[in-house]
Amino acid sequence: MSFFVRPAGSGDRYDFDGTTFTVKADGGDTEGRVAVMEQEAPAGLTVPAHTHEGEDEMFYVLEGELAGFCGDERWTASAGAFLFLPRDVEHGFEVVGDAPARALTIVGPARFDALVVSQGRRLDG
Repeated sequence: MSFFVRPAGSGDRYDFDGTTFTVKADGGDTEGRVAVMEQEAPAGLTVPAHTHEGEDEMFYVLEGELAGFCGDERWTASAGAFLFLPRDVEHGFEVVGDAPARALTIVGPARFDALVVSQGRRLDG
């Protein structure tokens, strides 16, 4: 593992279930410890209930508003909010309002990034 900088706007981009993910750091960059992706989702996008087995997921909301659940808890988060969704707990969310949402998605250990790459559609440029 070595030092790197990914300048603004850089990183491999994928369309994954209607959301654009830009990979900033993947498991290969961090010896599998963590992955960081910028996520851009359109207004109205719904991510259905799912579970990340053995992987924590975090969001730092950059723009827009998200609303969802984690286990029995309901939440709403807008720009500047940070969410921690623990591993093995069912969760889901949607982009609320008329604007798209943008968030940093952080997972650890890194697994979800490999799913985005293997099942997503690579976007050019």
